[in-house]
Amino acid sequence: MEFLKKNALKFLSEAEESFTKKDYNMMMFFIEQFFQLSLKYILYKKYGEFPKTHSLKLLFEITGDKELINFYRENLDTLREIELSYIASRYLDVEYSERIAKESLELAKKFKEVLR
Repeated sequence: MEFLKKNALKFLSEAEESFTKKDYNMMMFFIEQFFQLSLKYILYKKYGEFPKTHSLKLLFEITGDKELINFYRENLDTLREIELSYIASRYLDVEYSERIAKESLELAKKFKEVLR
């Protein structure tokens, strides 16, 4: 299941490129995919499987890892924006601000350290 980690990191790379292009909607989608695949990778390593859900909240909770759950709680507002972008960036007429995009990208880069 190393492909989950590999794909997560590709999504993060795409997010960084989209940020430089000021394409914040796609960047938010890529960030959400990064978190989703990263968490599923962590869950697979721990349990040998992962649930078929897109809910970042649920994925963080299922890890049972106090540090990850605290990470979620400490960054709740930004992670909710990221989670909502799964639907919004594709199906709704939303525009994400540079501030939200930057906060989300910085949070993803911080979370990337968990995958090492």
